[in-house]
Amino acid sequence: MTTSAMRSLCACLRIFTAAAVVLIFTLASSARGAPPPGEITYVGTDANIYYCDATCAQPKCITCKAAAIHVRRDNAIMPVTLADDSPDAGPATSGTDYGWPTFSPDGKRIAYSAETHKQAEDTFAVWVYDLARSQAMLIFESRSERIIYMVWTPDGNHLSFLLGEPHGLSLVLAEVKESTPVRIVTTGMPLYFDWGAPGEVALHTLALDSDRTEQVSLMSLTPTTQNTVKVLSSGRTPFKTPAWSPDGKHLAYVASYHAESNIVVADADASHPRSVVSLPVGENSFVWAPDSAHLAYSTAITPQDPTYHGIKLVDIATANSKWLTKDDVAAFFFAPDSRHVAFIGVPAEKPYYSWSVVDVKTGAQKTLGNFLATPDESTAYHYFDQLAVSHTIWSPDSSSFIYAGVHLEGSPDKALGYAPAPSAWIVPIDGSKPHAIANAVLAFFSPAK
Repeated sequence: MTTSAMRSLCACLRIFTAAAVVLIFTLASSARGAPPPGEITYVGTDANIYYCDATCAQPKCITCKAAAIHVRRDNAIMPVTLADDSPDAGPATSGTDYGWPTFSPDGKRIAYSAETHKQAEDTFAVWVYDLARSQAMLIFESRSERIIYMVWTPDGNHLSFLLGEPHGLSLVLAEVKESTPVRIVTTGMPLYFDWGAPGEVALHTLALDSDRTEQVSLMSLTPTTQNTVKVLSSGRTPFKTPAWSPDGKHLAYVASYHAESNIVVADADASHPRSVVSLPVGENSFVWAPDSAHLAYSTAITPQDPTYHGIKLVDIATANSKWLTKDDVAAFFFAPDSRHVAFIGVPAEKPYYSWSVVDVKTGAQKTLGNFLATPDESTAYHYFDQLAVSHTIWSPDSSSFIYAGVHLEGSPDKALGYAPAPSAWIVPIDGSKPHAIANAVLAFFSPAK
């Protein structure tokens, strides 16, 4: 992913802003059924990080400054005053924006970024919050390098994150311990990655050296060394993220042979590669199904237009593909049970997105409503294939998904009124009414266990 793209969005994205206008909107829904299982983390409209169950009746702010009572002696009088310096609340919230809340693989910790502005000096940091202990731990801090995105390693012992620098990106790995050294894994622009077995990372980078070579590679790390063990593809490769299957047995990536791009599936160590899909010309994205037996993929014909033309499903054992939808889409997300794919539709000549879900087995498709996305969500959608290795919008039982934005009633053709503040919405896929749980600009479920 690129630094500029993460800071600003394509003009064609249908996002919510303070001046965004819509024809009809809704702030609440009718009575709803039982909430889905799982926990939720979200970025509130106050730029703090929150945590709650799916009812979100009592959300916990894990970055808000807490008030503590201190007793001070002044001329033998001991007045009681309030001091905002709780040691467990993380950094001070004054002038601080938080982002990218990321559940650990076991769902017991949340990592997040912090960006603090103080007069002429900015500070960027990575924190990890222990939900059981209600304590935050500083992992990394910098005065010049903005945190772009973060991913836990599968074992939950390390946290990796992208740093935005003036001339590119750096992938950094840190043990989840306070004040431990961090290591730079690689640099590049763009830079996409996925962690596999302990000490293995798959990379898709464009080197920052004089050659500026684009390549897909497999790197091995030990406590004292790191080496590229295999180059999987070199030269133009029109996709984003190489990814291991959820069961860890296969690695998928895109390679180009004689000007033709193919989705390649190899063994976990990148041996025995084989092409399973010949792709049309354009920019490609794919996402593994949680069953590790299928990949969903799509192609955007124009690189500058983040619209994919339909979604196909390929069986990696037989290499047979079928259409899931022929609609134009902006992003798509597998349910944990691999039975459904939620996708963001791009209605032609409309000022909004739409949510739909398709049944992978039957092909039945259901539209679940229209919405305006927040800038934070639109950024996440633009990198949904990278996001798939670190975050989920689906509840663990596959009954619902979550998003942050403005829910629309009906299908407005033009803008006539002002929109409300964006909310986090839980959308049941059975067609029940979506319901808002909190004001939010970005939201995710905890991972399925």
